[in-house]
Amino acid sequence: MTNTYLIKIKGIVQGVGFRPFVYNLAAARELRGYVLNNSEGVEIGLECSDAVARKFAEDVRRLAPPLSHIASVEITEGSAQGFTGFEIRESETRGGLTLVSPDVALCPDCRRELFDTADRRYHYPFINCTNCGPRYSIIESIPYDRRMTTMKEFAMCAECASEYKNPTDRRFHAQPDCCSVCGPGVYGFGLAGDAALNRAADAVNSGGILALKGLGGYHLICDALNETAVKRLRELKRRGEKPFAVMCADVQTLEKYRPLTDVERNIISSPQAPVLLLDWDNPPFSGSVNPMGSNVGVMTAYTPLHALLMSRLNTDFVIATSGNLRDEPICIDKTDAEQRLKHYTDNFLHHNRAIHNRVDDSVVAVAEGFPYVLRRARGFAPYPVMLPFEADRQIAGAGAHLKNGICFASGAYAFPSQYIGDLDNPETRDFYTETWVKMKHLLGIEPETVVTDLHPDYFSTRYAAETGAEVIALQHHLAHFYAVLGENGHKEDALGLILDGTGLGTDNRIWGGELFVRKDKKVTRAAHLPYILQPAMDTAAKKPVMMLVSAMKSYGLEKYADFLYGRFPGMQTALRLTEKMVETGLNSIETSSTGRLFEAAGALVSGIAENDFEAHLAIRLEYAADKTVTDYYHTEPMNPAGLFDGLFADLASGRDSSICSARFHNGFARMLTDACVIHADGIKTVALSGGVFQNMLLLKRVTTLLRQKGFTPLIHGRIPANDGCISLGQVCGYVYGDDIKL
Repeated sequence: MTNTYLIKIKGIVQGVGFRPFVYNLAAARELRGYVLNNSEGVEIGLECSDAVARKFAEDVRRLAPPLSHIASVEITEGSAQGFTGFEIRESETRGGLTLVSPDVALCPDCRRELFDTADRRYHYPFINCTNCGPRYSIIESIPYDRRMTTMKEFAMCAECASEYKNPTDRRFHAQPDCCSVCGPGVYGFGLAGDAALNRAADAVNSGGILALKGLGGYHLICDALNETAVKRLRELKRRGEKPFAVMCADVQTLEKYRPLTDVERNIISSPQAPVLLLDWDNPPFSGSVNPMGSNVGVMTAYTPLHALLMSRLNTDFVIATSGNLRDEPICIDKTDAEQRLKHYTDNFLHHNRAIHNRVDDSVVAVAEGFPYVLRRARGFAPYPVMLPFEADRQIAGAGAHLKNGICFASGAYAFPSQYIGDLDNPETRDFYTETWVKMKHLLGIEPETVVTDLHPDYFSTRYAAETGAEVIALQHHLAHFYAVLGENGHKEDALGLILDGTGLGTDNRIWGGELFVRKDKKVTRAAHLPYILQPAMDTAAKKPVMMLVSAMKSYGLEKYADFLYGRFPGMQTALRLTEKMVETGLNSIETSSTGRLFEAAGALVSGIAENDFEAHLAIRLEYAADKTVTDYYHTEPMNPAGLFDGLFADLASGRDSSICSARFHNGFARMLTDACVIHADGIKTVALSGGVFQNMLLLKRVTTLLRQKGFTPLIHGRIPANDGCISLGQVCGYVYGDDIKL
């Protein structure tokens, strides 16, 4: 029997070639009906039998475009409409929730056309199709139609319009579709188009620094093989030892110098095209790219503009770092860029496609054979996380103070934002507010409840109070715990091993080395690292040598005082003063922070007293370790005293620092695993979160030992382990609804 059936599809189904896919599938089967976008997703109407409708829906799910993600398919019977064929209808605006596609890297087809002299888009810097190009960075509102994006300023020429309207064309309803006749253009140096691009390439080839407007903001670019240029950019950015990311033209170029594993190749050539951290001995570029070690962040030219620039350069690798002042958001428009970035360069290559949502580059490592996101931004945001339990209201997570991101949630979906940054300066706080307002508008979510950190003075906490929503506070490390549980969809009992630098505890101390137990929907704090004093409050986070003195005093290791003071010549007076602060507790606070301990150990191993950037000396400690060493320092569960005793003794005896660092890492991992064994109470799952678990050596050691003890470790993947996961964890903490007894 023939009836009219409505098939409603929710998920990432707009801006990914979904409607032409449905059209061609229906046309091939000679079905009558329609397909359209609306504010809830995609709606298909079919005049057919029940069996044909169900088979069609099944094939839509099975054969869907690669950039799509189908969350649900619902089939209902509708009223007869007497279709005469199959058509693509105009989009409709309705209530509901639509999932927005992230920005997508240049696809192989467009890359091929970009360098094809016979193609009408040859060397056009904004070539795109339904499989690639800007999405989140240009979208202003839903549904995802050109009139709702920053491309509305550009009327399509006849040829582009013909492609756009042709259901069999790769650019059918590609909203950013354009060409050199009708689309955006590049300009700079008083020139436009190819002439401006050539001048930009000349600036880089001659050792200069270029500010280039990309997909989600500006990059600062220089030749990565030019030591003078790299050092100059490092000095201008006051970068110290913090590593730069490099860019090359494509995967083939990269593999001429550094072979990739299948996993690495899949990540770097994925539609997300993130910065991928690679362990790379003797790379072909300047040692000043990463003065600390062999870890290098590499990305390919993920936009046609970057690809065109790379094709004009005399080098295979450039520095491509965020175009911003230190700790501020990335610049997104000409006026802002020329004002803020003039400190670095007077070479600017702009374009006139407006950026609505600023998005920095994402950073990914490989852990357990899978992508492990360290910074979630371009290519990932605002891709949703499916909640393990549906939210009974619209809620938001306000996030933390450092590495901030926000998260909106409705029903089964949570939408973590792009990376926002540290909320210490007015510019980043403005970006926070901007992102909140834009995401609320884009997703159509008006939070009834906002979950915040316990810390009352965080900007995010204060902002939540101004929204008019109900405000609930969740302890920082519990948010980490729930974030990794929620991301993995884990609903059962679990231990939570949460290691980071700072988070206000329920006892008004600073936590950061916590073992939680979730059993029968009750959560307790089963164990933690012993509290030691953090002298001079936040100053010790910037000067880890002060935490080193505190560790020495707190763990009864004063016998190493002369060695410690000799390790830092010229600082004896300051260190003696720190020792007095620890003895008296003056201007100090108790902390169980793991991050502070790794920084302290890093100070001891490196002989460097101060962090140049957050976690600088902890990263130094990780890079110093000889990964082949399996020996370890012995200590009691959740008590690092023995680790520091061993570290002091080995270094004082002249043992190589690479062995000492490895033993420290290995001992720390055993200490944590032993604590999990003691407090397991039959639980076999251990969730790992917190910024310390971005130490890839520690993560590997802990997960290996946990498996040996019969545990199943849960780790992050699509969401960072650092405070970038806090807003998701706040949302998940609400939907889990556990009884919390800390």
